[in-house]
Amino acid sequence: MADHIIENQCQAIGIGDAMVDLFTHSSNLPTIGGNIWSSAVTLIPGGTAANVAANIAKLGISSAFIGCVGDDPYGQYTVDEFKKVGVDTSGIIFESGSYTGIVLGIITGDGERTFIACARGAAHTLLSREIVKNIRYHQGQIVHASGVCLVESPSREGLLAALESAHKNGNQVYFDPNLRLEGSRFTKELYDAQWQAIRFSDVVLIGEEEIKLMCEDRSLADGADILRKEGPKLIVVKQGDKGAVAFNDQGKIISPAFKVPVLSMAGAGDSFDAGFISARIRGANLQDAMIYANAVAAIKVTRQGARAVPDHIEVMVFLGERGIQLHLQ
Repeated sequence: MADHIIENQCQAIGIGDAMVDLFTHSSNLPTIGGNIWSSAVTLIPGGTAANVAANIAKLGISSAFIGCVGDDPYGQYTVDEFKKVGVDTSGIIFESGSYTGIVLGIITGDGERTFIACARGAAHTLLSREIVKNIRYHQGQIVHASGVCLVESPSREGLLAALESAHKNGNQVYFDPNLRLEGSRFTKELYDAQWQAIRFSDVVLIGEEEIKLMCEDRSLADGADILRKEGPKLIVVKQGDKGAVAFNDQGKIISPAFKVPVLSMAGAGDSFDAGFISARIRGANLQDAMIYANAVAAIKVTRQGARAVPDHIEVMVFLGERGIQLHLQ
């Protein structure tokens, strides 16, 4: 499969990790060596880059995903779930003898989530240079990725090669570091790879805590300046229930979050990313794209599941009910 040419005409292409999520709800977390009762497990498709690709498709933008899954039932389930929402799966490779990564998620009463990633050496880490060299990008396609595949080799080198190729081809590259550290351990290999991915990016969508880690606890404005000096023209910092703030050459734009009842925060950041990318593809200016993205994330957190995003019409109705009119194609 390493010689398989990967090509499509979709407006957005996601590259990276596809896994499955096993979620359970509990009033609290167990103590070490302790025991709790929680709800029965719910199986849903996951993976940060995969979530964004699927959510973009649900928002009405043609979307494709490129990555590796295991030759196991979870791998087939992942592909089937992509097809249900219209994602082009021709760039997905079933890796013989490998397994699809699993993320165990415990959601507590306040909607917060705690993850255990059972994914070291899983199929998504097999996205190699040999695979990505066969990607054929078309002009105008948006390429997006997260930093999860940067944790291990050969996917670290594979993802960086894919982003470099897209960047050199003139495609707009959106990158979300999506730091998945083991405790507070930030290895040099991962740190360096994150910065390399940022250098190949036009837009960085990053969490508030992540920009502090990458930029040594500087202010958001200072951190954004540091990131932009590496190449990206736009930095969008996601701030959870506070909303988001964007930094570019013209200054900064603040976009508050919508106040909604929270059921689950799982996938909120991925939903924001999908909303932002979709809005930009629809021709939205920066301010409108941030409002749209915040609306997508707000609707998602009222629902269970990392991919429980609305469709485009639902988003526009949500905004219209709040007296907000956006100019989108």
